Amino acid sequence: MQCEEARGRIGALIDGELAGEPRRDVEAHVESCERCGQELADLKRLQRQVAAVRASAPPALADRVRAALATEAAREVGTRPPVPAVRSLDALRIGLRGGLRRSLRPLMRQAAIIFVACLVSAAATWFVLRGADDRATLERDVLSAHVRSLLQDNPVQIASSNTHTVKPWFAGRIEFAPAVADLTASGFPLAGGRLDYIAGRRVAALVYRRRLHFVTVFMWPSAGAEETRPSSMTLNGYNLLTWSKGGMTYWAASDLNQGELKELQALL
Repeated sequence: MQCEEARGRIGALIDGELAGEPRRDVEAHVESCERCGQELADLKRLQRQVAAVRASAPPALADRVRAALATEAAREVGTRPPVPAVRSLDALRIGLRGGLRRSLRPLMRQAAIIFVACLVSAAATWFVLRGADDRATLERDVLSAHVRSLLQDNPVQIASSNTHTVKPWFAGRIEFAPAVADLTASGFPLAGGRLDYIAGRRVAALVYRRRLHFVTVFMWPSAGAEETRPSSMTLNGYNLLTWSKGGMTYWAASDLNQGELKELQALL
C-alpha cells in the first residue's frame, strides 16, 4: 500500500469505519511507515484536543446549563402577567406572538451553545486537514525538485567536493549560509550544490552520492528554533526524510533506502 492511499484511509480507520482486510492493510502500513504513523498519531491527538475543547469546563456544566435554562423558562412563565380576556382578533394574535417569542428564547440559547460547539469542532478539524494538505504539497514539491534535477545533464550548478568552494557559491544567491559538509570519508561524497525553489522560497540544495545513487538535501531557515526528529516517508517509489536542526529545516530525497538516508542525516 502506498502512502497516499493509506493517508486517505487513516480518518476512516480512526472512526472505526474500516474492517477486515482494508483495516489490516492500513494498520500494517502505518506500523511500517514512520510518516503515516506520525499522521495517525497527529489525528488521534486532534481527536483528543477536540474532545478536550468540548469538555474543558467541569463535567457538570452541561447539567447546570440545562437547569439554568429550565429555571429561566419557568421564571418567565411564573412572572408572565395574566392573559386578559380577549376582546378582539388582533389582541389574540399579539398575545400568541409574544408567548411564542418567550417560549423560544430558551431553545434559541441552547441552539446557540450547540452551534458554538460544532463550530469549534469544525474549525479544529479544518485546521488539521489544512496542515495535512500543506505537508503533502511540500512533499510533492521536494520530490519534484529532486526528480527534475536528475533529468538534467548535471544535477548541480556548482560541481565540487570542496566545501570552501561550494559554500561561498551560495553567498548573495540566498539570504542564509547553508551548512556544507564533505562526507567522502563516511561514504557520501559531496557532488556539489545548486539553488532550487520550494514552497514559495529559494532554498539551498546539496547533492551527495552513494554508490550510483544521488541524494539531494534541501535546506532553508526554520520557522522556529525547535528541533524535530527525523520523519520518513515514501512517495512514488522515492524515499524522503525531513528534520530540523540548528534553526534549519532539512529535506533529503533519493531512491536510496531509508536506512542509508538516516545514516546521511546523522552525519549532517
